[in-house]
Amino acid sequence: MINLPKKLIDEAFDENICQGTVIYYVKLPLTVEVKNKFLVLLNRDCSQPDIYYFLSTSQTKFYESHRKLRNFFVFIPKNTVPFFPLVTLIDCRNHYLVGRNKLREKYGNHELNFKGILPAQFMNEVIRIVRKSPLIPPKIKKLILPT
Repeated sequence: MINLPKKLIDEAFDENICQGTVIYYVKLPLTVEVKNKFLVLLNRDCSQPDIYYFLSTSQTKFYESHRKLRNFFVFIPKNTVPFFPLVTLIDCRNHYLVGRNKLREKYGNHELNFKGILPAQFMNEVIRIVRKSPLIPPKIKKLILPT
């Protein structure tokens, strides 16, 4: 593996981090386990020290069968987005927080990969759900929603 100068890594990181960026995060600590996960970044301004995100999953069977919950998910059909080859959903019920410096550190350690930007049709759906959600506090909504 090639070790790049810190300046180049920082520049690449800064160029790739924005609202709608999908990140593959290696060994994300979750409530009951540690897993490799895809994150969808939510902040309009990703230069902030705290970055909010939603998790995605390809384990959709449970969610598809619960109609009341469906209003909180963005479903992405298989092969619609290159980095989501399976049917995938973005769970917009729970927002999570990670420090920007932690993301940068993981990127520098090759434990985080930028996969691309969520296409506008899906990001617009995320924004629509956030706007209507009673589960996301107003102060977090201000960081996510367009002004």
